[in-house]
Amino acid sequence: LSSAIAAPSQAAELACASTKTAAKPLGTLKVAGQLTQLPSVKWGIEQGCFKKYGLEIETTVVATTQIGAAGLVGGSYDVSITTPLNLFLANANENFSGVIVAPRHGYTPQELTRAKIQPFFPNELLLQTALIVGKGSSIPVDGWKDLEGKKVAIQSFLSSDHAGTSIAMTKFGADYRRVEFLTLTSQQMGDALARGNIDAAIVNDPFATQIVLGGGKVIGYPNAYFAEPGSKNDASVAVVYASLSSITTAKRKAFKAFQSATLEINKLLNNPANEVSYRKTIQDFTGVTAAAAAKVRLPYMIERNIVADDVSYIPKKLFKIGFTKKKITAIPAIFR
Repeated sequence: LSSAIAAPSQAAELACASTKTAAKPLGTLKVAGQLTQLPSVKWGIEQGCFKKYGLEIETTVVATTQIGAAGLVGGSYDVSITTPLNLFLANANENFSGVIVAPRHGYTPQELTRAKIQPFFPNELLLQTALIVGKGSSIPVDGWKDLEGKKVAIQSFLSSDHAGTSIAMTKFGADYRRVEFLTLTSQQMGDALARGNIDAAIVNDPFATQIVLGGGKVIGYPNAYFAEPGSKNDASVAVVYASLSSITTAKRKAFKAFQSATLEINKLLNNPANEVSYRKTIQDFTGVTAAAAAKVRLPYMIERNIVADDVSYIPKKLFKIGFTKKKITAIPAIFR
């Protein structure tokens, strides 16, 4: 693809073909997520995928998944985009009755293996989230040991990025407790690196790609050390759409429609025929450059509902690295 992304034709058919009989209106669901995770929802709205199932969707950008979760409790949102790890911790520590409604994207076993093997090529990402240093940094590729004593930006504490970095540093003989972790959004990390306010950042796409196109260097991929393949030896579950049991019970028909629409969107986004329109949505919604939107590595979108075995490895890893004082035994409920 060239760095310029052509706008889809106004007359182009929507990716989600409507049924002959209009779906019964099921109301509006309010979806909160980080700027980096919402483009797939926006694309689904633009392509008529939610309307096909009788749903209207309102989206809100939040800085962290914790804000999204608080919005569920406070009644501001119906759905929050988060990670399974965050849901485990919220359910265990905050008496939070979180429910996994549908998957977003994941990493294939091949991607996870490749992301731990050099070379890492300039201007190219192997996963959607990467540990990146600024132009001219002395920290080498796979320099996990060199993070000791450094300032590293992450999007939230006790996240899969945080956990993956801790596991990788331990594997390479370093002490992750000697890192000064601080929180920034992905869209803030590029400027912080350029100003020298931080030494490294764990950045989500499309901002990760924008940084490496500007001279940033990929050091490694934290999720390659944390994530494990799915129960069918397919993609790990990196990000999910979550809600509360009380909300899904009260709006069951709407959530069944949301689940069906999301799986259809995921399947469509795995189809190369929809790549140009999706990249255009990424550029328009996030504000990254056309070059970054054209270069970003599109994730594998999970096309099936997940099961408990897809995420059952998480509590053991959290306990092993000291993120929990005891093993979490309860797995978040999965909406059916």
